[in-house]
Amino acid sequence: MEYFEGKVKNVLRTSDIKDSDKLGTEVIDSLENGDLTKQIETESFFRIPRDKITFNLPQKDNPLVLNFESLGSKEGKTTTLHTTMTIPIKKGSNSSVELPDFNSIPIPQNVRKECKNPTFIDNACKEILIIGSGSYAQNHNNLDGKRIYTTGALALDGNANSMTDTEIHTDGSMSLGKNMNNASKVILEVKGATAFGGQLRLDSSTVLIGGSMSVDGHMDLDKTTVYVGGSASVSKHLSISSDSKMCVAGDLEANQIEIGGKLFIKGTVRGKIKAGQPTYVDDTNFIEKCGVRSTSQTLTILWNDISTDVDYR
Repeated sequence: MEYFEGKVKNVLRTSDIKDSDKLGTEVIDSLENGDLTKQIETESFFRIPRDKITFNLPQKDNPLVLNFESLGSKEGKTTTLHTTMTIPIKKGSNSSVELPDFNSIPIPQNVRKECKNPTFIDNACKEILIIGSGSYAQNHNNLDGKRIYTTGALALDGNANSMTDTEIHTDGSMSLGKNMNNASKVILEVKGATAFGGQLRLDSSTVLIGGSMSVDGHMDLDKTTVYVGGSASVSKHLSISSDSKMCVAGDLEANQIEIGGKLFIKGTVRGKIKAGQPTYVDDTNFIEKCGVRSTSQTLTILWNDISTDVDYR
């Protein structure tokens, strides 16, 4: 039994115990390959049939339990051994802070034909999937409750005002020809650069930009978080309310800046600071102040508490 117990422990040491399906397969395969035969000495063996192996994965706080039967033969006498390995698991959690990965908005599934690469985005579709890049003319007001997902760039002409509960994701860049005013509970997730051709006024929203960001007008943030992975420029005033935060990995330039909340900068700031002060940070502090905190489950095998029971039948 020590031989087979050692094989199981070797699998547990080298496998990801959080991947339960893969772990179960690897443990069983370690004990059985076809019909595994372990030669002990001349005319003696152990044999473990595959259909006699079960591996019960942990539910909640339960341990891993491995059951298998082996047929042992010595001097012409065959004995069946039923073995149970109980492997205690300790559950914990690991907290970490990382910069945005721009994948918080999931890609729409089972999208209707008329909602995939549509001619207009201000239609009846609540989920719109644009494969590749998309360009849309005219105004795009009242895009309430929509999820727009683009695997390339997205270009919108005109205004996009008065939207609520709207999610927009682009794998490429995003541009808006004119204003985005009265936007509430909006998530903008752009892996590339972003350019706004007019005012940008956001309330209770989240903006995640992987590249640079430019606003040709005023930019007002109220209860809003903005992350810019490159530099940012605002042609007129930038206003950050007391319950808002803006993070810029590069330089920031604005005609006038009012900071009631938090402004974290890795680069430089150019423009008249009317109120408040920016906070200059290095790489480590930028991640700490501007990253997203996540918690993952950890599983630890209690090696000293593993028990093996053998029932001779």
